Amino acid sequence: MTLGQEWSKQETIVAFNLYCKIHFGQYDKNNEKVIALAKIIGRTSSAVALKLCNFTRLDPLHQKRGVNGMQHGGKLGEAIWDEFNQNWDELAYQSEIALAELRR
Repeated sequence: MTLGQEWSKQETIVAFNLYCKIHFGQYDKNNEKVIALAKIIGRTSSAVALKLCNFTRLDPLHQKRGVNGMQHGGKLGEAIWDEFNQNWDELAYQSEIALAELRR
């Protein structure tokens, strides 16, 4: 497990991809998809769930609903959001590359 270590760009990209695939109420450490991603990247499912919540604070959809998410997410999460939020094809492509590299 990668405890207490900063998230890499690859890890953050694959987490953002998962964020885009599941619904707000599913950002839970017991969610099968969260657990599967955690195993691939060597993190706990709690850490992955928290990272998903960090993206919520950047999401205008959730901001309109009054959901603030985790207010102190990192700069890398913001950069990944800005890079891929309106570029879904590139997110899918980069995420697959990152997953392949993380599985090695």
